[in-house]
Amino acid sequence: MKLSKEAQANMKEIQTLEAKYHPMAFRMGLVYLVDIGHTNFDASSVEEGFQQILAEEEAEKANGTRPFITPDFRREILRCATELANFSVLTLFAYNKKYFVVDI
Repeated sequence: MKLSKEAQANMKEIQTLEAKYHPMAFRMGLVYLVDIGHTNFDASSVEEGFQQILAEEEAEKANGTRPFITPDFRREILRCATELANFSVLTLFAYNKKYFVVDI
């Protein structure tokens, strides 16, 4: 499949994001973005996500529990999803098809 110059540029931008974030944060950012819905992802949902992380962090501290995923890592996932939301869903899926190896 031959990609247009615009699509190739988008792929390079996404590769830059993948290199910027922890590999698991990048993949989980994609999952998070798909989970809440690309069209519903906006500034208010991002702020709501950060507030939820803060509330959960406070609750975990109060209960003395240790989360499986740290609040900092959850924030990294949300920041990554925020940047990925700038690309169309088709571009994101094309990137996944071209560059992701799934080894289950």
